[in-house]
Amino acid sequence: MLRKINFKLFASLGLTIMLLVSLLTTNVYATTFKTSSVETEETPFESYTYWEGLGNNSKTTVYCKPMYEPKTVIDSASLGTALFGSVDDICTADGYTYILDSASSKIYILDKNYNLSTEINNIVYNDEVLSIVGASGIFVKGDKIYIADTKNARILVIDINGNVLHNLTLPESKLIPSDFKYSPQRIAVDSRDYLYISSDGSYYGALVYSPTMEFLGFYGANTVATSVGDAIKNLINEIFSTDEKRAASVRALPYQFTDFVVGPNDFVYTVTSDSGTDTPKGQVKRLNPGGKDVLGKVDYNFADESNRLAKTQSLKAIDVDNDGFFYVLESGLYNRIFWYDRESNLMCVFGGSKGQQHQTGTVSLGGAIAINGTDVIVSDPVSKNATVYSITEYGNATRTAQLDTLNDNFEDTVESWNEIIKFDVNNQLAYQGLAKAYYTMGDYEKAIEFSKLGADRETYADSFVKLRTAFLEKWFTLGFLCLAVILAALVWLLQLKKKKAFVLVKNEKVKNMFSSVFHPFESFRLVKEKNMGSVTCATVLLALFYIVTAVSDVASGYAFNRFDASSYNSFFVLLRTVALVLLFVISNWLVCVLMGGIGKLKEIYMVTCYSLIPTIVSTVVGVVLSHILSPDEFVFVTIFQSICVIYTFIILAVGIMKIHDFEFGKFLGTTVVTVIAMLIIVFLIFLVFMLAQQVYGWIGTIFTEIKYR
Repeated sequence: MLRKINFKLFASLGLTIMLLVSLLTTNVYATTFKTSSVETEETPFESYTYWEGLGNNSKTTVYCKPMYEPKTVIDSASLGTALFGSVDDICTADGYTYILDSASSKIYILDKNYNLSTEINNIVYNDEVLSIVGASGIFVKGDKIYIADTKNARILVIDINGNVLHNLTLPESKLIPSDFKYSPQRIAVDSRDYLYISSDGSYYGALVYSPTMEFLGFYGANTVATSVGDAIKNLINEIFSTDEKRAASVRALPYQFTDFVVGPNDFVYTVTSDSGTDTPKGQVKRLNPGGKDVLGKVDYNFADESNRLAKTQSLKAIDVDNDGFFYVLESGLYNRIFWYDRESNLMCVFGGSKGQQHQTGTVSLGGAIAINGTDVIVSDPVSKNATVYSITEYGNATRTAQLDTLNDNFEDTVESWNEIIKFDVNNQLAYQGLAKAYYTMGDYEKAIEFSKLGADRETYADSFVKLRTAFLEKWFTLGFLCLAVILAALVWLLQLKKKKAFVLVKNEKVKNMFSSVFHPFESFRLVKEKNMGSVTCATVLLALFYIVTAVSDVASGYAFNRFDASSYNSFFVLLRTVALVLLFVISNWLVCVLMGGIGKLKEIYMVTCYSLIPTIVSTVVGVVLSHILSPDEFVFVTIFQSICVIYTFIILAVGIMKIHDFEFGKFLGTTVVTVIAMLIIVFLIFLVFMLAQQVYGWIGTIFTEIKYR
């Protein structure tokens, strides 16, 4: 009687521990990383950035000390000229700013201080003054000004006096489809004077002209995103398609890019406003001379991350400075500018839409963007002006330090990054820069410290390997001796056990539980025929399964850990471990009772919990080795864990067949039905929960009505 009472107490203790761990981990780790996106007195717009690598979140919004601030607004009043008819496009060259006013058929040229330098009022071709009403793009290189005259389907190349040097209409070429509509919108010229033209509605890419204005072909077309499922579907449709179906089918075409610019080393940066998905990815590309994207951010969202914002944002324009820092303009509800370095690390987000007070630094609708040194100019076609943003002292310090980091001048950045952190503790680039700097300097302990602060797992792993190597070199002899002593002790224990019949585990049911790993057929036969199973042991295993899963989430090595204290809830771990096992047990019992199974509920429970042993062991091994191995070395542990999970299912299959006396075929059939039953039970629980909520709300409403009447 005493033994039975102890077993029950032990089982109750296991369940109590599970609940306590669930509650404790939920409360203790409910610390939130300070994340905020606020409008401050420093600027009339929100200034923020995204931290990457914090827990399971791909991006986490945090406040950022402003790196850009409004400098001036360029409009007819500031230039002392007639009202702009339109502000269609802007560009900069050699410090000068060029504004295209197609409605007035004018081009305004501003000096370095954004004062009016000159105007081009007449564009002359063969003694005829041309109209550029409806033009949408302008580009300047050297003494040549390129105009995308969209409405008139041509590119005009003029000099500073407005004389037309080249008039490029749709070229005659076999490379151009017969139904091609030529509506040039944007222009770019590289260092070798190759001309790139984007045409509205063209999904073939940009038209390319040689320096002698000879048409060469198309460049840099987007591709249609597809999946394996889409490919199989298209293949089936192709096989079973008829002429009528083909005629009625809709062809998926790639989206055209909305803007492009030639950056350093003649890489072409493009931006696409839409990718055809609810969560846009890879809107920005950096194309090499062969037209291949080498930016390395295919699955990255260059705009805001939340689904609510992603569905309403449209990236419209892009420009890049001489150091490869690129700026992407969002046009629509928010009109923000996303500033990235040349490795696509987000520096900050600034700018925004006009509020009720129409403050300087906000726009009604973002049109085009141009970089003038470190100044950022954004056109506003609705307000018919352009806003100039200048870099702040803090922004310039961050830019300089990040540029030194990108150029591998790590030691020169230590002082700068430390000063930057004093101004803004939310600067992730500063922590990552310091981690890289200390790693280069050989101070691996500090490198690990700042890697953790900056969520830089790559630098952490490199520093960890260096420290581990130094540790092993220092303690190798002592460690080798300790290992030899441990191995000798194990051999001695095995010999002692063999000679004196020394038994490590005396309880037969516990021995049978461990035996299920190596001899599942015999072990589960004993469970069924000799009552050698233990509900207490099974419950302890289930509790361990939950505990080691929670510990794996929370306490794995930093290089492998994606624990997020702000969103982690170990109650959900309880659901995907304990609740899932119990759901399987109940479902399998219900199904097998109807299909001739002879297994009892407690037998199914014991078999299921016993089969968890390999998974529990592999999880513990993974947690321990995550503090010893680097990610590159962990691949063998991952393989081991996968094998253990597969072996868990094998043991479970053997156990279910034994206790129900099923053949393998019948086991497969009942397992499929069991899974269906699990889904039905989950659906019913969800349905009951929803109904209970509605009933609770109805009762609350009635109580409120009675209370106030």
